[in-house]
Amino acid sequence: MTNLESFKKGVIMGIPLAIGVATYGVVYGILTQDVLTTPETIMSCLVVYAGVSQILALDLWQHPLPIFMLILSTFIINLRHMLMSASVYPYAIKENKWFVYFTMFFVVDEGWALSMGEFPKGKTRLGFLLGTGVINYVFWITATMAGRTMGALIPSPESIGIDFALTAVFLTIGASSFRGRKDIPIVVVALIVALISEHYIGGKWYILAGGLAGSLTGWITYEFS
Repeated sequence: MTNLESFKKGVIMGIPLAIGVATYGVVYGILTQDVLTTPETIMSCLVVYAGVSQILALDLWQHPLPIFMLILSTFIINLRHMLMSASVYPYAIKENKWFVYFTMFFVVDEGWALSMGEFPKGKTRLGFLLGTGVINYVFWITATMAGRTMGALIPSPESIGIDFALTAVFLTIGASSFRGRKDIPIVVVALIVALISEHYIGGKWYILAGGLAGSLTGWITYEFS
């Protein structure tokens, strides 16, 4: 199968996942209304293309911008992409390196998971991963702009509870990622550190502190157990 054929297959098989991504893309678009300008919203999707990081940035966005916190938080959240990309290496080693680099920009959790289920079958090439990423990219941007348009018609997102969507999204992500008893210490430590940081430091530093504490606890839990 050629990369073009694989790409088309990736697009088709990625549509159901892209529809799911679009649902919280709409919410993201609505919530940008009072935080980002329309050009900033568009650029955040075109250039960043990392849903969880973009949603987190909204909660951190304030004036003056906490640049260091934004960069570090985004870096930590997206560290998983290093592992995801490394797992793709055996299937990309024989491909053109520039095609590989281009494809890596479009790697998202949903497309990666789908691709890693297809690659071992030996019937698809790297174009499949690109196809899943591109269709998610298109749906994410389109849904965000649809949400942005809807947001302009809503006097205040808080008035109808849409602002809680940020919390709901992260709760959903956390619940779907829960792997069992070993994850309990991670959740507890992250929660305690976040609460302490919020009380004694203030601002949005509790997000970063809780994330770092949880990540370190996860490493210790799984490395030495």
